[in-house]
Amino acid sequence: MKKSLLALAVLGAFAGAASAQSSVTIYGKLDLAFGKNIGTSDKALIDNAGSRLGFKGVEDLGGGLAATFGIEHRFNPASGAANANFWNGYSTVGLQGAFGHIRIGRDYTTNFLMVQNQVDPFGGDTVAGLRNAGMLVNSIGKVRFNSMVEYHFSSNGFNLGIQGAGSNENGGTDKAYSLAANYAAGPLFVGFGYENPANTNDKVFELGARYNFGFATLSAGYSKGTTAGNVDLKGALIGANIPVGAGDFKIGYAKTSEDLANKWGIGYHYNLSKRTKLFADYARDSKAVGPKTGYDLGIRTTF
Repeated sequence: MKKSLLALAVLGAFAGAASAQSSVTIYGKLDLAFGKNIGTSDKALIDNAGSRLGFKGVEDLGGGLAATFGIEHRFNPASGAANANFWNGYSTVGLQGAFGHIRIGRDYTTNFLMVQNQVDPFGGDTVAGLRNAGMLVNSIGKVRFNSMVEYHFSSNGFNLGIQGAGSNENGGTDKAYSLAANYAAGPLFVGFGYENPANTNDKVFELGARYNFGFATLSAGYSKGTTAGNVDLKGALIGANIPVGAGDFKIGYAKTSEDLANKWGIGYHYNLSKRTKLFADYARDSKAVGPKTGYDLGIRTTF
């Protein structure tokens, strides 16, 4: 009996060691607010943060090599309706090691992930999100590439991303590519990116920076590019995230040339816990078509 118990203990130890070499993580975000988006008079439950359910994992292959995967579903929490692309967030498989990380599939563009989304104090979320205006997201730059191959490398705070794709998520006639690099250490972040979103004329170059002074984190971004219609555009963004009590006071301003956007946003996000927060935001875009103001009052939880 004792030998049997000892054998089971040994087997259990080996099983634990084997499972420790691989991991699968389930994560998600649920975001709902009562409010009104800029450009409409309709008041409704809105989700401007992209509610999601995701799965990602790493398998140790030995010799410093690991296999990775990630899939992320997007949906409307007010109705439960799925996005037209079930794995709309991303769907990748790859290999990583000392050489870096190679992934293939559908993913965020390196320019979006490493520069554009890093300088908006609202992270692009809520009605007050500023990255579309100040960093030319969607007007030129795209959020994701389909049928892509990407390479990432990180060392001592320096991060590099290079990506090539058959198309962006909105189509395109040429091959798409995006490259970005940033440095993040302590209170400082600086980054730059360049992207060809897959049409004949379109291209965009961007710079971004932020610094945490303790009492506030200040951020700024600059974009310059050409649309698929061969129109030159410039964009700029400034913002601040200021800790106040158990939450953060957020404020920012963004502008796009050619009278496409002139937007400012303000909000307060109160942390109920590390996972859950209440938020209230207000924004105005004087160049918007239709109603020029928007607001939201909501709750977000992550897991």
